Amino acid sequence: MATTRLALLHDAPPSSALLSTLRSAGHAVHVYNSRPGLLRELGRESFDLILLDETLLASDVRPFVDRLFTLAGEDTALIFIHCSDDEHRLADALALGADDFIRRGVGNREIAARIDAVLRRRQPLRYQPSLDHPPYFFDLETRRCHLDGREVMLTDKEFELAVFLFQHLGRIFSRGHLLDAVWRCQHTQPTRTIDTHISRLRRKLELTDAKGFRLASTYGSGYRLERFEPDGRNPAETPGHPAEAEAAERCPPVC
Repeated sequence: MATTRLALLHDAPPSSALLSTLRSAGHAVHVYNSRPGLLRELGRESFDLILLDETLLASDVRPFVDRLFTLAGEDTALIFIHCSDDEHRLADALALGADDFIRRGVGNREIAARIDAVLRRRQPLRYQPSLDHPPYFFDLETRRCHLDGREVMLTDKEFELAVFLFQHLGRIFSRGHLLDAVWRCQHTQPTRTIDTHISRLRRKLELTDAKGFRLASTYGSGYRLERFEPDGRNPAETPGHPAEAEAAERCPPVC
């Protein structure tokens, strides 16, 4: 199963025990200690879930959360942590769009379990044994992919990347997010690993309008797999230039 990507807004360095618990549960955790820092990152990166330390949020929390959802998108889950017992503040957190809240003093294992519960509700396709998007079929147990009934030979990472994208149709993912999710590694320097594998998937899976799906690139953001409407409506994103795809094909992975 692909790694999920979490952003944690915390007023102090979180405990190593909490980070260890979350990472052991299959989450890549990125920590931020200020609201501006998190918002800047959301302008160029994507996450599955955001954890907000409630103690950092003052009375002007609504504009901040509204901005957060504008940048992160409605597909991103939100959990408030270290919440007080104030009933009104807890109700406000839910009214703002939070998926859950976790009171102060809750143990790390419960935090991880509640994160998983939210993600199961938000991303049910991640927990199914197969994925069927005709003409594509993915058997997640045998790790086989079929297109129009014939098997397509994919490497392990190509298979995981394809499954991840089909599980999240229509959603834009940054390159960093894809590295965390599929390669389970983080890079501080640019890498062509993602571009290389995207190019190969386009070719091997014949991701063209004729097949009903388009793997589009978004300048400065990342990639999105979208269903191509039969009426010929163009998706919002622009596919990458063919020359860029060819260059990516020649560039070997680094991770």
